Amino acid sequence: MEADLLRKTAIGGVRTKVVALGIGSGISEFELEHIASAPQDENVILVQDFGSLADVEDQLRNASCTGR
Repeated sequence: MEADLLRKTAIGGVRTKVVALGIGSGISEFELEHIASAPQDENVILVQDFGSLADVEDQLRNASCTGR
C-alpha cells in the first residue's frame, strides 16, 4: 500500500508523518485509519463538508506541523 511506503520514507533523517483528512459523508474512517500514521486519533481528521474545515484548522495544524 502506498501509505505504508510513505510512512517508511525519511526526509532529512525524520520519518514522514501521514495525516488523513476526510471530507464528506461517504468517507471510510476505517480506510483513513489505515492511511494515517499512529496515533490515528491525532492523525485522522473528519469533517462533513469543505465549509467545516475552519472548525478543524487547529487540529490539522497541530497534526501536520511538528516544528521538526
